[in-house]
Amino acid sequence: MDFYAVKFIAASNLTGETYLGYIFGKKGQSPQFNVVLLNRNQLKAFEIPDITKDYLEFKSDVDMLYYQLSKENDNYALTQFKAYFYSVLRKMNFEVVGTKMFLAVEENDVYVLKSLINDILNEWAGETKIKLVAQKFDYKDLTWISAVKEKGEKGFEEYLNRPDVKDAIEVFPIIDPVEGYPVIKLDVGEPIIVLQIDKEEENKKDTSNILEGRVISKELIPSTSYLFLKIDLGRYGIGKTIVHQDLKISIDQKKLQILRKARDTKENEEQKIIGDLFDNLQKDKRFYERRKISSLDIIIISGLSIIGILLIILIAVLLGAF
Repeated sequence: MDFYAVKFIAASNLTGETYLGYIFGKKGQSPQFNVVLLNRNQLKAFEIPDITKDYLEFKSDVDMLYYQLSKENDNYALTQFKAYFYSVLRKMNFEVVGTKMFLAVEENDVYVLKSLINDILNEWAGETKIKLVAQKFDYKDLTWISAVKEKGEKGFEEYLNRPDVKDAIEVFPIIDPVEGYPVIKLDVGEPIIVLQIDKEEENKKDTSNILEGRVISKELIPSTSYLFLKIDLGRYGIGKTIVHQDLKISIDQKKLQILRKARDTKENEEQKIIGDLFDNLQKDKRFYERRKISSLDIIIISGLSIIGILLIILIAVLLGAF
């Protein structure tokens, strides 16, 4: 187990409010979260996300609900509650909360998880009735390839079996939901860290197979939120993977910054060269003189055009006479 996800919904008799959200992270790191507050009127007006859904689907639903609620005028309670939630996590120490949740999910200890959520909500809502669902993840569980394989879907086959990647190695990016870099922002040629999966031992995770490569191409799979990546793994060949576009992945930030700085410098130099060539052409009078049409050329072209027109008229008259 590398990551945990806790999806919860809680109700308070004291305030009459309902709270729901998700907390996601890994051991010893600050958790990623989003939370929503709904009063009784809002409960009737909005569809409540289902905590039994898969984490990525539930996360998407919660984020969308938060966006919809945030557009309401004077909905200060929503932003105040999220600020409160953040301040309590900071007070309890982000890393400590993340580690406690990780261990509780790992040990399937629902009581500890409910106790943690209750402690976070207590100062705002008092005692709450909590329902929650926890999920465990390995690195490979957060990729679309594994998800569709488990569901028996075949949508990935046309990408994984394309002629250009048929013999490529199947890999999984190293996920880092807190300190990672959004995969959607990676450009072609930039570094990425991946985990090579041994087909014969696919259910086992071997971190010794971690490789560093560079993105060759990045394609958005039509009608989905997933990206198909081709990766240059150097002497190991070509890698292929499909990941959700919202995931954050582990990369070498220093190498990325150096690469981007070098690319920007190269682009500036190329623009300078083009600009210098243009300036030289402007200064070169012979270039423009060669492009100019002399007055004699204009007279010759005009004369030939008139002769051509007269010939056409003459032929027409002669044909009419016969």
